[in-house]
Parts: sequence; structure tokens; C-alpha cells
Amino acid sequence: MTAEESVFDCALTCGLISGRRTHTMAVLKRIFIVTKLSILCVFLGPLFMKAQITSINFDYLTVNEQPPNTNYLTILGDSLEPIGFLGTGASIYHPRLPIYAGIRLNNAAWGVRAGYYTFGYHLGADIKCANHFLIHPRIMFTSGGGAESHDGSGWFISPALTLDRTFGNYSLGIGGQYSYVSTGIIQGSSVYVSLNKKVDFTKGLATPSHAQLFTNIVYSSVNEQSNGIGFIGIGGRVFHEHTYQSAYLTAAVTNLGGYMDVYGGYGIWNQLGAFRLLGEINLGTGGGGRAPAGGGILFGSGLEAQYHVNNLFLGTSVGILKSFDGPFYFSFVGAHLGTEFHFDSQNSQSRGYLPAFLVIENSIRTYLGDSGFSNLGVAFQLYKRGLLSLRGESYWAFTDGRGAYAEGLFGLRIQQGWLYTEGQIGAGAGGGINLWNGAGLVFMNVGFDIPISGALTINPKVVYNVYSTTAFPKYGIQFGLGYNIPFTKR
Repeated sequence: MTAEESVFDCALTCGLISGRRTHTMAVLKRIFIVTKLSILCVFLGPLFMKAQITSINFDYLTVNEQPPNTNYLTILGDSLEPIGFLGTGASIYHPRLPIYAGIRLNNAAWGVRAGYYTFGYHLGADIKCANHFLIHPRIMFTSGGGAESHDGSGWFISPALTLDRTFGNYSLGIGGQYSYVSTGIIQGSSVYVSLNKKVDFTKGLATPSHAQLFTNIVYSSVNEQSNGIGFIGIGGRVFHEHTYQSAYLTAAVTNLGGYMDVYGGYGIWNQLGAFRLLGEINLGTGGGGRAPAGGGILFGSGLEAQYHVNNLFLGTSVGILKSFDGPFYFSFVGAHLGTEFHFDSQNSQSRGYLPAFLVIENSIRTYLGDSGFSNLGVAFQLYKRGLLSLRGESYWAFTDGRGAYAEGLFGLRIQQGWLYTEGQIGAGAGGGINLWNGAGLVFMNVGFDIPISGALTINPKVVYNVYSTTAFPKYGIQFGLGYNIPFTKR
């Protein structure tokens, strides 16, 4: 062996060792992230599980998108301007302290980043300072991106402080916030406005009320893209005597991979035996997948017919969504499978609550290998019967430069005791993965659902990618905490 060959072999060997070491460190880093966030959830989770005071949160903030120098701007060729974000959250209050924690979604509604979404968590407090006034600190940690923004790994942190005025169960706050996205290109402070509504489930509600959770499978044949587009997602509704409010989250799975929308509706309904007819108007945001959706605001309307069997229903819908300041639009037909549960009412004391448990699972999902990355996620148990449960899930990247990647999945779980197996099917796009193409994903997973209290479970699992339309990591691990939130009479 020549000296040159010896040097080459040594370099090759050292390179392989270095590569393995780098790969090992990347895996360890992801596991470390999982561990840190999981420990935090374990400590925070039990504090809130005995609470039955919840709130719905809405807020608005702007974040500057500025390059570090003019050369960066020239290279990218971007027209950068502030991004206006609408935030929507759901929170649970501590049973004794004026603090809360919850999940939230930020979505671009102003500027040129239609389709920029982030998902994650927030933690805050309501501190009384005078009659009808609160000091309201809040910190928000989310992950996501999109719309070809400079989102980097995707994590998005925002501390905020407002002075809130209460009006019964409502509070309106105004103050300031500072936001920082992982690249540092998107950052800055702005005025921060929030609107919050509390619902106290320890007391009877003033009027009869019930809610739905459902899958949302949608197809559009008439649209601005002039192509058939398939969507999947989840949705929910809260019903009153003659009216209801709705919320939807859907993502494209064909021909517009990377597109996502979040919108709500206000409607009227009528029950005809086992059938229910619904009509609503909608407002929300959407974009991504190169959809020309302007600043992101969407509006539209929809009709739906449902057939009910006990607490289950099947539904079919038609509707249209249109961009407010862009040419993007699509009409659609949809199919829904869901479950329904009822709340207490002072007008119907004899009925009380119908026993129901809403299961929410917050998770860190990490895909392994050289192209692996970690995601924040949430899962809802849409329906459970015997050993089977139907789940709706979403995951959002926050490491390894995969900002803007997000998944929407339907899961079918078979569970015997602590052990379960599950299949998942859905779509994932963004962050350089499955962009603008069919974005199908199929997983088979094995895990444990281990109870540590009456309200809290630990959910470790191994994830296996059975099929993907484009290259995707084959294996993953996941750690989640499941919360059983009971709607019971006090």
C-alpha cells in the first residue's frame, strides 16, 4: 500500500466515523429536545386537568420581515413587508390559580405571505389590578412557516403583555408583543390586541348547547387552478338552540401540496328526525402551495346535510371559498364522519351532562436519519367504540431547517390494555418536502398508552413510514401526553 493510499484510507475511515458521529449527535439532539419538552408537559399537565374553566382566544399581531443586509435582499429577490398574523387558541385554566395553558394557531392574514401558519402552545395569567381590569402576560411558542417565507427551522416565540377590560365572560386587551422566528430575519415588536371568552363548565350553561368533532374530506373540481384538488382535515361545531359556530382546518393532498386553510363559520340549523340541515357563511385564511391567495383572507359559504345515529353522524356538504385580495378560489363537495356530545344547561336541569370524555394528546414526533427532523403536534380522539378509536392529528416541524413542513393525518387505533397499534393516512408538505405535488403519507405505528392519573396518560410510540409519494424518513419516534377532559355535572 502506498503512502497516498494509506492517507486516503485514513481520511475515508475518519470521514465515515465523523459521519456516524454527526448522525448520532443529530439523533441524540432530537431525543434531547423531546425529553426537555416532555418533562415540561409532565409538570404542567396535571396542574390543569381538574379544571373545567376554559377559554377561546383570538389575537392579532404584526412581525417585520427584514433581511440582515441589502445583499441578502438582492439574492432572494423578495419584496419584504410586515406580516399580520391572526391567532386562535383554546385554553384550560388552573383550578386554583389565575393561570392557563393551551394550544394555538397563528395564520397570516395581511401582507404577502398567505399560507404562513404556525401551531403550538401558549401559557398566560389573568392578574386582577382594578375593578374590571386585568394585567395579562402571555408567552407563545409555535412552529411552522410557509408561503416561501424565511422561516428556517420554523420555531416562533412571542412574549406579550396586555391590559384587559372584562365584560362578563369576555375580555378585550391591548398592549405589546415581541416576536422572533428561528432565522432572525422575521422579528420585531408591535401592538398586540386580544379577545378572550371564558366558559365555566362547573356551572350550568344558560342555554342548551352541544358540540361536534368530525373528519373533513373535501374535493374540488371547479377552481382557479383548473385541476381537481383533494383536501383532508378536521372540524368542529358548537350548537345553540337555532344557530351554531364552526371551525375547519384542511390541507391539500393532490395538485396543490403545501396549501392549507383555517376558517370558521356562523350558521343556522334545523333537525328533521334523524337528519340535520345546516347553512353557514365562512371567514378565515388560507394559502401555500403557490396558491395566489393575496394576504391570506378567505370568505365563502356552505350547506350540509347530516344523518345521525345515536352520537355519530355522517354528513355531506357543498360550498365555495374565495380569496379576498387574490384570484384564488375553489368550490367543493365534502364528506364528514364525526361524533356529538352535549353540555349542561340551566334550562334542562333534569338532563344534566351526558357523560363524555374529550381526549387531546400533545406530542413531539421525531423522524430519524440524515433527513430527520422534529415536530410539535396535537391529536384529537374523534370517536371511540370498544377497542377502536378514530383520531385526527396534525404535526408541525420546528428543527433542522424544516420550517413550513406540516402534516394532517387520520388515525385508526386498536388498543388492548396499554398496548396499541394504529394506522395513519394523510398528507405532509412544506419545508422542502412533497412541495406542490401529491403529498400522501401512510404510517403504521406501535405504542403504549400508559395511565399515570385519572386524567393523564403517557404515549410513547415507534413510527414507520409505509408509503410516501416522495422521499421521506422511514422511521420515527414519538412521545405524547394524553389529557382526558371530562364534561361532567358539578
